[in-house]
Amino acid sequence: MKVMKNIILSIVLGVMCMSCSSNKYVAANISGDWKIDNVLGIEVNTTEEEVPFISFQKEEARFSGNTGCNNFFGDFEVNENTDAITLSNVGSTKKLCFDMTVEDAIFSALGQVSSVSYDNSKMEFKDNNGKVIMELSPIK
Repeated sequence: MKVMKNIILSIVLGVMCMSCSSNKYVAANISGDWKIDNVLGIEVNTTEEEVPFISFQKEEARFSGNTGCNNFFGDFEVNENTDAITLSNVGSTKKLCFDMTVEDAIFSALGQVSSVSYDNSKMEFKDNNGKVIMELSPIK
């Protein structure tokens, strides 16, 4: 029985350590440019002239990007001990766009983001319920 408890404890601790290092990895590697592949279930068309993206500047704790039409910007903070991310002071340009579907979804998702995960070169933003609301891939 004691052996079984030790095995279970080892597994739990191992999973906890992996998630901690994963969160620190996200916090350390969030900087850079990320293409928005999917937002609120909408596949983003990447053949357009302006590809929707978001760029994180960790040193300045700032982000900026483009919806495919308008530019946006704001501040962010990633908690290195959890998967929590906070986006704040979000602003944007206000050009009139032909199709606002993706842009509206991006701004809606930015207002719902509460956590971030990173796996196999993909980053995901999730809402308070853990639902993936935005999928991103690095721009190379």
